[in-house]
Amino acid sequence: MSQTTYNISTETALHLVANQRRRSVLTQLIESERNDVALDELAEHLSPENPPPGPGETMSSERLLLDLYHNHLPKLEEAGLVEYDDRTETVRYHPNDHVEKLHQFVTTELE
Repeated sequence: MSQTTYNISTETALHLVANQRRRSVLTQLIESERNDVALDELAEHLSPENPPPGPGETMSSERLLLDLYHNHLPKLEEAGLVEYDDRTETVRYHPNDHVEKLHQFVTTELE
C-alpha cells in the first residue's frame, strides 16, 4: 500500500460527502481506532443506519457489499482517502483535514 497524500479539491470533497452512504463510511473510518477496517464491518455498520435505496426497496447485505465495493470505495480511493486491499478485504483510511472538516460540518449542521 502506498503512502501518497492527495490534495483534494473542494468540488471533489463536496461530491464525496454529498452521498449519505459515503458519509457513513467516512464516519466509521474517521472514528475507528484501527488502521484497517474490514469491508463486512463497514457493511454491518451501514445496514441499520442507511435508509433503503428507494421507497419500498430493501438492500440485502450482499447488495450493500457490492455497492460499497463497486461504487463508493472506488470514489473514495480515487480521491486518495482510502485504499482497499483485495487480499485481506480491508479498507485503510488516509486522513484528510479538508474532507474531515467538510464531513463534520455536513453531519453536524446539515443532517
